[in-house]
Amino acid sequence: MNLRTFPQPSDTRRQHGFSLVELAMVLLVVGFLAALFLPATNTMMDNNRRKETRTKLEALEAAMTRFVMTNRRLPCPADGSLGPGDANQGLEQRTPVTGVCTAIDTGLVPWRTLGIPQDAATDAWGSLVTYRVWVSAANALTQLNGMDMSDCNPVGGATTDVGACRGDNTTSPFNWLTVDGSPTDARGFRACAGDVAGLGCGAELASKALGNGVAYFLISHGANKFGAYNTNGTLLPVNGPGPGEREQINGNGQPFRNNSATGVDFYIDADLDENPASYYDDIVLRPTVIKVALDAGLGPRVTP
Repeated sequence: MNLRTFPQPSDTRRQHGFSLVELAMVLLVVGFLAALFLPATNTMMDNNRRKETRTKLEALEAAMTRFVMTNRRLPCPADGSLGPGDANQGLEQRTPVTGVCTAIDTGLVPWRTLGIPQDAATDAWGSLVTYRVWVSAANALTQLNGMDMSDCNPVGGATTDVGACRGDNTTSPFNWLTVDGSPTDARGFRACAGDVAGLGCGAELASKALGNGVAYFLISHGANKFGAYNTNGTLLPVNGPGPGEREQINGNGQPFRNNSATGVDFYIDADLDENPASYYDDIVLRPTVIKVALDAGLGPRVTP
């Protein structure tokens, strides 16, 4: 009996790998797609970080308000140059008798003094948030009872009255009304959207002369991290584009700006500017003196 031999599948077909030309084409397509979509992805991630950081700054403002409600003053900054092994890291640096802050050019949000974790005072790029508060010996916002508004009368009063709405018109830090009710002795920083040759304020946003002086600045130094401290107490170099002239005003390691006599009493709050010549990516929160007082329930109000 003969067995019929059934035809077998042809073995002439072979399994092929990719040729060099095919691999080159695949890599070309992948590179094209990456070039097309990667910038948009990076922009989206950066925008998300900016939103996250803004939310963190607002939470820090709430923590500052709670501190003011309890202590009737703003906290002093922590020293950014202190590392994790230092017992004072994250604590406000303040002279108890005078109430004057001692950490000036290295000032950070004092997270331990505020009773919050370090992460809450860290922006979305891993840098600690800078904190600027008026610290001159005569007009320190953090002088003893500097936030005390228990005897606050917005219609004015004798210069010997105590309280932050009234009082000595030379030294009372929150005396935004003089005896005649004018705001010329109001306290607080100026805020500007630009500067002139690193000195003069350009595009003034707030000032004590206008009655909306800034009580303090919270500053995230953005993606390029210029002027920021990390959690190890290291002042970071620029990481990417910039710094522009305006960023150098806001950064740590720069001269402190609280001299109203020379006009150097402002920090910068501006929109994101990615032009290399004027690069600015800081994120700023700057409550006014009156907002801090009202949020903390301290005044102004007429006494009985």
